[in-house]
Amino acid sequence: MSIPVTRLLAALTLLLAFATPAQAGSSAPRTASSVTETVIETVIETVIEERILDLTITSDLINVPGKVRLLLPDGYRKTSTRRWPVLWLLHGGGGAYTDWAVRGRVREIVGDREVLVVMPDSGPCSGYMDWKDPGIAPRKWESFHMGVLYDLLKNAYRADDLQAIAGLSMGGGGAIGYAARFPGRFRAAASFSGALDNDYPGRPGLPSMTAIQSGALACGVTVEQIYGPVGGEHWNRYNPKHSIQALRGTRLYIATGDGQAGTDPSGTGNPLLVDVVEQSVYGMAAQFTSKLGELGIPVRVNFKPFHRHDWPNWQGELERSIDFLLAP
Repeated sequence: MSIPVTRLLAALTLLLAFATPAQAGSSAPRTASSVTETVIETVIETVIEERILDLTITSDLINVPGKVRLLLPDGYRKTSTRRWPVLWLLHGGGGAYTDWAVRGRVREIVGDREVLVVMPDSGPCSGYMDWKDPGIAPRKWESFHMGVLYDLLKNAYRADDLQAIAGLSMGGGGAIGYAARFPGRFRAAASFSGALDNDYPGRPGLPSMTAIQSGALACGVTVEQIYGPVGGEHWNRYNPKHSIQALRGTRLYIATGDGQAGTDPSGTGNPLLVDVVEQSVYGMAAQFTSKLGELGIPVRVNFKPFHRHDWPNWQGELERSIDFLLAP
């Protein structure tokens, strides 16, 4: 049975520019004028089951309640003197904060590892970014996750500085993007079938624009309201390929199928149909990892023939990468 617990945190003012690294690709630091000072009005805790806790956070940075699912390590206590390493898991486009727990077998995969797993909501089409247009209801997802939620976890939920991040599809690009735009915050970052280049294969690329336009339409906004002009400063800031140099020093894991018709020896795949989405992110990943190689930035790569844009693919990648991500 769910047990809501309400906490007024009006006294906790989080200045999102506080101690935040400079934006990748720019010499200008993130200053108080570039983000919004915010107060968390309430945090509601709901116990879903043993070791599964949902948070509902009210913040003026986003126009909806901020949902977060936590998988707590065995023996976790908020009153403990110790802190726990953190693994962020980001959902994909059209998904939700419950996806990794409900569809991703996260509890089974994490097992008895002593880690606090954080699964935040980001809406169906957020791009894990602060939307450009100030004239619409605020959707500053990056500032909410990397400011409000990050600080809340450290201040109230015993989160350690040892943190890693991974995501699928839209969340794969989000994970790599967060790691690049906040260098040093995450020791490791992983993308599973992630959107790593909004311009692929050109500027802009048709596959990327088709997905971006579909997502914007589903949220009742335009691409320009989220990204600003195509190829402009805001667009480029939230394109992971433009922040690639900032990933130096972060352990990287990038995996995708190739989406081709056919099956591998285990029977994975579809013998007749291609997966055009997985084909597209495969092309992005190939170019992205090639650029990492040119720059001498190490990356662990797993490209799989015939694998598709689906949960069996992403579950398998979390299983393969989790110890790599959580290594000290």
